[in-house]
Formats: sequence, C-alpha cells, structure tokens
Amino acid sequence: MARVSTRLPVRHVVLFFLACCLLLAARRHVKSLVFRYTQTSFAPYLPLAPYAGCAPSSGLSQPREKAAILLLLREADLPELLPTLQNFESKFNGAFRYPYVLLSTPDEEPFSPEFRTAVAGVLPDGAGVEYAQVGPDDWGIPDWLNATEVREGFAEQGAAGVQYGGREGYHHMCRFYAGLFARQEVLQKYDWYWRLEPGVRFYCRISYDPFRFLALRNQVYGFVITIVETANTIPTLFSALSSHISAYNLSPASSTFWHFLTRPKHDSQQGEYNMCHFWTNFEIGDLRFFRGEEYQALFDSLDKEGGFYTERWGDAPVRTLALGLLADTDRVHYFEDFAYKHDQFLHCPPKKLGCECDCPAFDDDANRDIDRNGWYSCVPEWREAQRLDPVGRWVEGKAS
Repeated sequence: MARVSTRLPVRHVVLFFLACCLLLAARRHVKSLVFRYTQTSFAPYLPLAPYAGCAPSSGLSQPREKAAILLLLREADLPELLPTLQNFESKFNGAFRYPYVLLSTPDEEPFSPEFRTAVAGVLPDGAGVEYAQVGPDDWGIPDWLNATEVREGFAEQGAAGVQYGGREGYHHMCRFYAGLFARQEVLQKYDWYWRLEPGVRFYCRISYDPFRFLALRNQVYGFVITIVETANTIPTLFSALSSHISAYNLSPASSTFWHFLTRPKHDSQQGEYNMCHFWTNFEIGDLRFFRGEEYQALFDSLDKEGGFYTERWGDAPVRTLALGLLADTDRVHYFEDFAYKHDQFLHCPPKKLGCECDCPAFDDDANRDIDRNGWYSCVPEWREAQRLDPVGRWVEGKAS
C-alpha cells in the first residue's frame, strides 16, 4: 500500500502562519479600540456613575473648556476668600489653571489695590484673574416695583423670621444669580462657570476636569448637595412658575425630573413643589443653557412677578425648578465624589469614591452630615428619579 504523507505543503504552512499573525494583530487593535473608547468616548444623556478614585494624570493634557471660576464678592469677604482660594488651588485649580472672574457689586467701590494684591499673593504666578463690576440695573429694586413699599416689606420679612429676608443685598444677590449673572459681559466669552463662595472648603483632590466631564456627556449642570428650601421664603414661587407654564403651553422636558420636584415630601402633596433644590453655592453650569431663550424667558416671567423682593425667592429653587422644566434628568450630574463644606453642612463621599480625601469627622455642630439627614437631604429623591424611565416608570437596575 502506498504511504500517505501527513505533512502539509510549505505554502499552506506559510499561509497559516500569516493568518495567525493577522489575527493576533487584529485582536490587539480591537483591544486598543475598546480601551480608548472606555477612556474617552461617552454616550450623551446617560446617567453615569460618579468617578471612583483618582483619575489618571494623562487627563491633565486634555483640552480645556471655555470656562471660568466665578465669584461674587465684597471687599469685606477677603479674610474668608483667601483660604478658600488656597484650598481650591490645592485641590483642583493648581493643576487645571482655569481663570477666575471676580465680580463686585455696584453699591460698593471696585476692589481696592490692596484686595487685588492679597488675591494675587495666594494664587500661582500667571493665574488668570479678571475683575468686573455688576451693572446698577442688575443690582437694585426693578422699576416696576415700588421701592418704598418693597423696603418696608424687607423689615416685615425680617420680623417674621424669613431667613435673610430683612437684608436688601441678599434679595439682590438671589435675583442676580437666578438669571442676570449669565448676561454679564465679562462672561460672554465663556461656555461654562463654576460658582465659588468665600469660606467654602473642598476635602478631596479633584483629579479630573469637571467642565470637560459634563461637556463630553452633553450635560448642562452639576451639583454636590441637594436639600429642601425653607418654605416661608417662596410661598408663591411654584404658582408663579405654573402660570408661566400655562401661559406658554409648556410641559416638563422629563417626567422623572418633575417627579423629583413634585413627589410628596414632609407636608407636600403629590403635584405640589416639595422644596427640593440644588444648593447653588456650589454649582457648575453651561452658560449657553442659562443664556438661552427658554431659560431667560422663564427668568423674566418670574422676575416680573416681583417675588425676589416681595418674598425672598432664592436663586437655588428658581434654578432647580427651571432645570426641572427645561432639562432631562440625565443632563444633570451629582458630583458625589467631591467633598464639600459650606457653613456647617458637609458632604463627604463614600470611601469607594473621591481622590485623596481628608474629610473631618462628622458632628452636629461644625461638620453636619447633610446627606444622612433624612429631613433636609433630597439625595434619596434624586436617586429615585434617576431610576425611573422617561415616562415615570420604575426601572429595576437602572444606574442612579
């Protein structure tokens, strides 16, 4: 019997070898593509989990957004401002070098040379700082209100225990940050702002760029703390907003966001405003959204109602209700991985989140854990809203 050879022809061996090489190269290429996708590509409108741990240092070489750190100040704020700037540079801006915009109010002189020298002394060489003053039309009782009656009302609000209701400047500030801030000429060259207040403190290193984080996800707003508003400051705000909605035949962009704002909490009924709002002393926002026609039309409508003065409407509930009407839930991000303190209220992330955190111990006086205060915090309501589908149905396993 003839012997059958089991050896493959040389050309088949060569072809098999080449095919293996091509397969290996393709596999490496696909792995590389997957890695790059997970690092730099993000689908818009998806509720993504907070950043965990420290971001890779390669993020420092990414392009910067057209953004500024915004502060509205008085000369007397300097003692609280300087340690805040030092802390903010240490925890974030020393690495990312975004410019500062410092606004003064027209009821005071522009910042003195001594103020500017002190600010420059705590910032690194070459730090961008621009000074500007709010225009008088944006910091005063509007001409459609009777100024004498309004000031008499301030005294009544103060006597009635309305928080800050007796302080005229506080009314101006709330109105300004509710809508007028986005119109300031000094901000027109920017797409984003990060509001910073004197006296606040961050306790984790912010190792990635939150402006770029929001921009890549097509989001318009970021917050750290969400709590309930004091009801006696805004007795007619929701009815004024409802009138605007009816007049312009509007409906909420997202039933889930509206559910967050109108689900029962404490004594509120279903469909009424439950007082939940984003605490705007920390906020990162898209100026294009807040300069936009819809937001500004809503602000103008509320402004004409006079409640920034006849009551003590805060910019925080106004901002939150406007977002609830005009934006989807997934366009707002909870920066849970940031550690932030304002006054005695402190948010510190769980251990699995945040980068190089050094949060102080919680106590009921100096460092109150606002997130675990079931009466004040609206974090549970926000998480619930993010677990609903676009028509308000519960989705098991949806990211929060």
